[in-house]
Amino acid sequence: MSPTKPVFWLLCAIVLLPVAHLLSGLVAPADPATWKQLVDHLLPAALRDSIILTVGVCLLSLLFGLPAAWCVTRYRFPGRRWLSILLVLPLAVPPYVAAYISTDAREALIPWLVEIRRNHGVDAYLQVELIHRYAWLATMLAAVLYPYIFLAARAAFASAGTRAAESASLLGAGPWRRFFTVSLPLARPALVAGLFLVAMETLNDYGATSHFGIQTLTPVLFRTWFGLDDLPSALRLASFVLLAILLLRLVEVRLRGRAGYHQKNRPSDPRLVPNTRRLIACYTACLIPIAIGFLYPCLTLLHWLRLASGPDRSADFLRAAFHSVGLGLGVTLACLLLALPLTGILRFHPGRLRDALLRAVTLCGYAAPGAVLAIAIFATASAIRGIPALPDFLTPLLLSGSILWLSYGLVVRYFTIAGQMVRESYDSLPRSLDEQSRLLGQSPITTFFRLHLPLLRPTLAAAGVIIFIDVIKELPLTLILRPFDFETLGTWTYGLANQGTILATAAPSLVIILIGSLGILLVELLIWKRL
Repeated sequence: MSPTKPVFWLLCAIVLLPVAHLLSGLVAPADPATWKQLVDHLLPAALRDSIILTVGVCLLSLLFGLPAAWCVTRYRFPGRRWLSILLVLPLAVPPYVAAYISTDAREALIPWLVEIRRNHGVDAYLQVELIHRYAWLATMLAAVLYPYIFLAARAAFASAGTRAAESASLLGAGPWRRFFTVSLPLARPALVAGLFLVAMETLNDYGATSHFGIQTLTPVLFRTWFGLDDLPSALRLASFVLLAILLLRLVEVRLRGRAGYHQKNRPSDPRLVPNTRRLIACYTACLIPIAIGFLYPCLTLLHWLRLASGPDRSADFLRAAFHSVGLGLGVTLACLLLALPLTGILRFHPGRLRDALLRAVTLCGYAAPGAVLAIAIFATASAIRGIPALPDFLTPLLLSGSILWLSYGLVVRYFTIAGQMVRESYDSLPRSLDEQSRLLGQSPITTFFRLHLPLLRPTLAAAGVIIFIDVIKELPLTLILRPFDFETLGTWTYGLANQGTILATAAPSLVIILIGSLGILLVELLIWKRL
């Protein structure tokens, strides 16, 4: 057996270990009283809130992202290229920051809510106030998550449906008929994948939902673990959540089928010049998401930064920024170094079982919400510390609150990005390159370093930037697994908001958005066009 194959199995096992340990919670014992209270009182409301919020965010994300993607791919108008880039920038805004910046706007509506209570009674007030919170939270989450839909639809509309739409136009189909009968069905696989990402990010959120007082599954996991002090019950609940998400992922893959997301051979410029009415519609469809998802948060935070006052905490700010950047760079490097050997070994030693295992590895981490994965990491840490023959010098490193476990959890979660992007880039490389290299007497390792790695550099750079941005924004996983007195920009922002000093969140939030925006612009302007 080739020595590289055991390496493949070992690396896959390292990534899948927390997920496997978490799924064991399905049969693990839990306190009957706590579990009964959880099932009878907390879980029904959490499922209801999660479903309502997820469906609302997905629908609003479609409303924000789909028309904008159609406009920038189907029409040629002034500023189209820059609007296409600006439409991705809301990804730099963390969902919890988007929730915080809506505070002033929501407080401005308090007199209206008071009038409802005075004129229609307490019951009407409570119902309207609940709808008011749901609407604000769903809108703000959709405003920063719709780029997942936009990117997927933009790639689909710009490739697979172009020739089909032109053929339908020659047959006399109007714009609306071409959209609903040709372009939209062809873009369905990409849209389903984008909706799945939006749903996962919504379920993963903790900062925004807790700020709005809406009890989705992630806050309930926090409450079960820390409020009820029952890790076994939290582990069992987390395992059920992960199993449900994995089943949804299988449904998504089934709906997507074998359809692809892109097509290399496309017309050079298939876009149409819109008339005045359509031009106004295009600008409206593009500018509204940008205004809500990026300009509104940035302008609000700049206003708060000007109003903020208090003790000088620049040392804490710099420490949190240093922790965030260091953690982001380390996790990014680890994900890339893990993705390269896994995809490279599968390239040179293909097999159905290894292919299925790599697909599972690239699925499970991102499918698990941060709080769910944190519980899995804690359970894994406890199991490893229980090994009798463990050397004494490893004990401090294996404490549940060490930086090792935080880094490990982030690598498991975000390896999906590196693994999937590198694998798709590998699949685009013709096998004839490997055959020619072998005929020239080159070993697989030499072929990898001298042939594959230079061709994969743009993909690696794009994957690295995306992972770095996600790690900087991450909250639930970091909040649970961080060592004592270890603050990142995300956890510090959450702590300031939790203490009621909402204006003080402006500085760390703006830095997070600035880092994310620069990364997105780098990918869009310098890297994306080369992929």
